[in-house]
Amino acid sequence: MTRHLLRCCLLLFALLSAGCEFEEVTRETGYKGKARLNPWLAAERFVERKGHEVRASGSWLKPEWNHSVYFVPVGVLNNAGVVSPMKEWVSNGGHLVLLVEYSDSEWNDWGHFQRNVPELQSPLVEFLKQTGMTIDRAGSGKPDGTEVTFGEQKYKVETSSSASVSTQSVKDGNFASVEYDYGRVTVIPDARIFRNRKIGDQEHAALLSALIESSPMEGTVVFLRGAGISLWRMLARHLWPVLVGLGVALIIWLWKSFTRFGPMESAATASPLRGYDHHLEALGDYQWRLDRGSALLAPIRERIIEGGQKAAAAAGRKDADFFQFLAERAGIPRERVNRALTENAPADGSVMTRTTADLQKLLSVLRS
Repeated sequence: MTRHLLRCCLLLFALLSAGCEFEEVTRETGYKGKARLNPWLAAERFVERKGHEVRASGSWLKPEWNHSVYFVPVGVLNNAGVVSPMKEWVSNGGHLVLLVEYSDSEWNDWGHFQRNVPELQSPLVEFLKQTGMTIDRAGSGKPDGTEVTFGEQKYKVETSSSASVSTQSVKDGNFASVEYDYGRVTVIPDARIFRNRKIGDQEHAALLSALIESSPMEGTVVFLRGAGISLWRMLARHLWPVLVGLGVALIIWLWKSFTRFGPMESAATASPLRGYDHHLEALGDYQWRLDRGSALLAPIRERIIEGGQKAAAAAGRKDADFFQFLAERAGIPRERVNRALTENAPADGSVMTRTTADLQKLLSVLRS
């Protein structure tokens, strides 16, 4: 019945599959290899081809005197311990480029969901106020395909960010760059214009080159990929398929191992093997398998024959059939008495058990 049902299901599935129409869809999933791990890889190679020395880091790197430009996600500058040396470096002639939204290294450029702008910590907010700039995490921004002005030049860019930057002269802009002491600070709300996927669009690469060339100092260009993904975020992203698989395997194992599904059965009665006669039977079977049957039965047989002869003499039946006399006294057939007293070796364990029981009954009758 089960095989027939399975065949019917397979046949029905084949019929349904034959009538289905398939459509092939191509979906971009992103880069592979180094470009997938490093969103600024294209920008780094572009800067190297322009003749600049480039250094990339996945975590905080303290600025040094030979560094000229720093591309830093705002999430990295999250405490006074990193903001203070950066502020001092900018004052001495460094160029800080702050990347606001879409600046995390784990952000997927092919994703279809929006990310919130990282929360700005108070040391960074105070530093930006000193430069005359403020970042609005929920600003209006500007539409896609707008232009930004840097120096005397205008650049076509494609920006769309939920954050905006304001200065004394610009309100809710998508780009701002101001001088601070001997250095410069630039804020880019939409960091995708310098990421691998977008740097080749519009005039993004030209704007990147202009930012580097405008640095007051000459030296190494540093790209920070962010503080890196945390352990919990990495587990939430990559471990859940494994947990789902383990959960399914656990459910299947429980289903196969646990037999109590549905209504519970009534309590079972005590096993009859606990009765005294069954213990005797088990013991007799054990002794028989050890070939000790004849040796165990010999003493009790001698006692029965001796006691039976005395009882027959006392009853005046000394010359009568001895086995018949014992059978009448015990209430068992003569054949069983004869077998119990004369059988040399029991055929199996059950026969030995019956023989022992008959001998015990004969002995108890003779004692009474």
